[in-house]
Amino acid sequence: MCISRSRLVQLVAIAVTALAGSCAAAVAQPAQQLSFYWTHAGSTSKIGFHFTLQTYDTTGAVPPPLTDYYVRLPRGAAVRRQFATPRYACDGPALRDAINARPSGISFTRQIANLRPFIRSLEHSRSRADRAARANAMVCERARVGDGTAEIDARRVTPVLSELLPAHFAVFLSHGTVPGAIIGFTILGAADESSPLVRRYPVLAGVHAALQGNVVNDPTPDGLYGYKLLLPKGPINGLQVSIAEVTATIHGLTIRKGTCLKRRTGGRCAARARTDLNSFVLPRCPPSGELHAQLYAGYAPPTPSVTTTFAVACPNFTR
Repeated sequence: MCISRSRLVQLVAIAVTALAGSCAAAVAQPAQQLSFYWTHAGSTSKIGFHFTLQTYDTTGAVPPPLTDYYVRLPRGAAVRRQFATPRYACDGPALRDAINARPSGISFTRQIANLRPFIRSLEHSRSRADRAARANAMVCERARVGDGTAEIDARRVTPVLSELLPAHFAVFLSHGTVPGAIIGFTILGAADESSPLVRRYPVLAGVHAALQGNVVNDPTPDGLYGYKLLLPKGPINGLQVSIAEVTATIHGLTIRKGTCLKRRTGGRCAARARTDLNSFVLPRCPPSGELHAQLYAGYAPPTPSVTTTFAVACPNFTR
């Protein structure tokens, strides 16, 4: 079950005194590193990518809370409109709450990694809530675009959690939640139950996160960038933690040639896909052979913001 911040601190910080005011705080010096490469299966219909993002403070302290966090994509990168529909709009918080409301003895991370058993468990229920939960879970399974692992720095919650907390997560397309969003994405995750820290404090596995991101079209005047990915920031389930490292693999979804894209009143198909359609549209490869993107992390003054510009070779689909 999900637990509140006050309950978590009570359970894991019993008999621990926070080291408040132990010394003058140094000015935070946050830094970030990003590695990125394309994944594919020999054609543009199978495009995806893999990345590792590390965030830390060079002083050794916990990085301060983010006020802004986004990635600018190269101009021309896009999400096809055929995927910005209710058919691919997972309600992440509703899925998390539905799983939490139906204890099964299976860990949360295993359930979000494969929703099919959860869907089957609701198949014969006549409950309106169960039918709604099943319908949403089916959409989420269809809208699954990736998964990964994270390392959580929870020292700000309590000094007891001095080690990084490993976690697993899954990523799904969703409705956008900010004005002008083209599409959204929702991230569901929880701590790795096999980790020594969770074995020491089992209550940590009960923090089930549902984070929301958005994709907006925000072209820069210089013409270099188009889409902006607004990444999740702020507390997780009320807990002010820092995500020290994220490793994720994101894959495109595919609508197969011949699939009905639009139906007339009465159910007859009005338009079909003429070719296989991948959810991601690649930008045109420039003469340099490299695509550029930008990662921005903003913090409240006096902490300086961090901007990282990186380049990656255009994917080669000739094999």
